[in-house]
Amino acid sequence: MISAHQLLGSAFALATTLAPGAAGQTPETAPYEKIVEEWRAERLASLKGPDGWLNLVGLHWLKEGENSFGAGAGNDLVAPEGSAPAKLGDFVVENGQVTFRAEPGVEVFDGESAFTGMLLTDDQENGPTLLTHGSLAWTVIRRMDRLGVRLRHYDHPAVTAFAGIESYPTDPDWRLEARFEAYPEPRTIRVATVVEGLGWEPTVPGILEFEAEGQSLSLEAYRSDGEFFIVFADHTTGDTTYPAGRYLAVPLPGPDGVTVLDFNQAYNPPCAFSEFATCPLATPRNRLPVAVEAGEKYTEQP
Repeated sequence: MISAHQLLGSAFALATTLAPGAAGQTPETAPYEKIVEEWRAERLASLKGPDGWLNLVGLHWLKEGENSFGAGAGNDLVAPEGSAPAKLGDFVVENGQVTFRAEPGVEVFDGESAFTGMLLTDDQENGPTLLTHGSLAWTVIRRMDRLGVRLRHYDHPAVTAFAGIESYPTDPDWRLEARFEAYPEPRTIRVATVVEGLGWEPTVPGILEFEAEGQSLSLEAYRSDGEFFIVFADHTTGDTTYPAGRYLAVPLPGPDGVTVLDFNQAYNPPCAFSEFATCPLATPRNRLPVAVEAGEKYTEQP
């Protein structure tokens, strides 16, 4: 997911040395609270960075064949006014692949090199092709059987105007030990997303069982790169937290099958910050019957 996931590993390593269930600011919990503060700072920096969600200005689904691109109103993909010439070029979709042809005389760059036209790598590969023109940037995304172009504007005023993320106070009681119970065989499930008609099919290796608020609970864990990824909802969802649910990165369990769910690092999905995201939603299976008053809250930005 985001770079904040990488911090979770170090947070877990230090948190395991703390007394479980401790409450308030004590010498034991102070280092843990500092780690959560650092995680939040890194999370904010990631959102506001060039690869963050705040500078998105468009998500356009491509049709088979040519798709014209530029600031002119007659293009299939229209760039924000003032960010590009009337015609930047054409995306060409053929056999499930996308190429881009820049308009003659228009400068488009692939990193530091001038772009002359090539097959584009989408975001399901290792490192999608990033093309730029001035402060405008775009990549190809693949969602199920659909291909789209995600546009960024590095000078987007939303980046500097962003007021930050409100969170619950750090509470060590919401750092919970969990036991992984594997399914006999990993499952592939269909998860709805914020884009109508567009699903997501993660691999589910099993569930994470834990106790909270005096109840025995569990969440399905989705396979991700070197960790588990969880999409969940709870009794705060749609009230003090984002209506579509929240996300959580979880370290893979050790040989004893035990890991940690740190709900202090539960975070809002990208669609909380941009209408140009394709976020998976919490399934009925992953709706907790408790109020998880930890992690990020949600306040609609003005």
